[in-house]
Amino acid sequence: MASIGRRVLLLALLPPLLLLLALRRAAALPAPAVTFPGDKGALAALKSAVAASSVPPYSCLASWDFARDPCAAFPCGIRCYAPAAAANSSSYLRVMAVALDPAGYAGALPAAVLSSLPFLASLSLAGNRFHGALPEGVPLPPALRVLDLSGNAFSGAIPASLFTASSGLQELYLSGNAFSGGIPPQLALLGALARLELQHNGLTGPLPRQLGAMRALYHLDVSGNALSGPPLGAAPGLLPPSLLSFAARNNSFSGPLRAAALGALPALRVLDLTGNTVSGAVPGAALAHPALQQLRLGSNRLDAVEEAPGGGSASQLVELDLSGNRIAGRLPGCLGAMPRLAAVALDRNRFTGGIPDRYAVRAAAEEATDQWVPFARLMLQGNYLCGALPSQLRQLKEGGAAVSLADNCLPRCPRKFFFCQGAPQKDHATCPKCETSFHREDALLRMP
Repeated sequence: MASIGRRVLLLALLPPLLLLLALRRAAALPAPAVTFPGDKGALAALKSAVAASSVPPYSCLASWDFARDPCAAFPCGIRCYAPAAAANSSSYLRVMAVALDPAGYAGALPAAVLSSLPFLASLSLAGNRFHGALPEGVPLPPALRVLDLSGNAFSGAIPASLFTASSGLQELYLSGNAFSGGIPPQLALLGALARLELQHNGLTGPLPRQLGAMRALYHLDVSGNALSGPPLGAAPGLLPPSLLSFAARNNSFSGPLRAAALGALPALRVLDLTGNTVSGAVPGAALAHPALQQLRLGSNRLDAVEEAPGGGSASQLVELDLSGNRIAGRLPGCLGAMPRLAAVALDRNRFTGGIPDRYAVRAAAEEATDQWVPFARLMLQGNYLCGALPSQLRQLKEGGAAVSLADNCLPRCPRKFFFCQGAPQKDHATCPKCETSFHREDALLRMP
């Protein structure tokens, strides 16, 4: 009986004991992590800066309810983490990324977003209608790696104060805005910057010579501005030797394309200077560059093409666009020997003479040989080419290579051939005397 009594007493005391133990364990646990107050304030400042009328009810920003904790409750637009050094001593979470959806938000960028989010690694407001000047006197957070403000309506000068040597920024996207003035030389302080996109703004002046010191930069796009000066600088070193791609379409760059400046860019794979006023000759060094794969020089004022050293056999070019210039003389024979060249645009120039047989062979070929790939695109319209059609072109069928010979001096180019269609051939009175003889290197390449 005594043992039964002890058991009954133990069962009676068990619930209070378990409750006490649970309370003690709960007291020992850290408090649930919450967003750092300064970070929450910066997010609130961002939402407050956006016009309420530009926030659709379905959008991410509409879901930001500051009655709840951002890191714990916001369903989109931010990412948070607990700093490792404070994981055991602090209950705060820090905002490391802000990425708003392209919902058409309109407003200014508050300085607090840059000054009060020290752990921010990525900020994207792309594809909205943010406007006005960027904050002055506020450097980018040192932790920031990616800043994407593209496709908005920001205006004014790009503040030099954003860029400091302590910044770890790797990617900067400011394209598709209304920025004006020059490119700030202080960008060169961004020693880790690898990708810089400034296209489609209203920037003016030359490229800052300090850009040459940006040894991590591999992609630079300044297309669609009003920049001026020599296309790659008056002397080597304007652009860093690490550069892989340089796009500067539709600006006001002028003067010759210098072989020495190209030689100072040994890793360059893409060069796009379409729609400027580059003049003189296309240097042979451009055609024989050890890395260059895409060379786009259309719609400039070029008047000649130098032959590639070695006849073109060492060229790495895959695409060459010289359309819409003033280039006279015979079609460059070296192009037919470039092993990787697949897209050729020489249209709307002043080329004369006949069509080299090796051009025709590569346009008509269906398979690559051990020496070259076929031409997939051969644009020769709008010149003064003359003489008989190479027999290989007569075998070309629609659906194969894209070829155009329209608007030349080729009366024996019947419109039954798709590549003769389009603008009619020029009147005989406007065509120069036809001389179609070629050098030995333009002799017919045998088909495989």
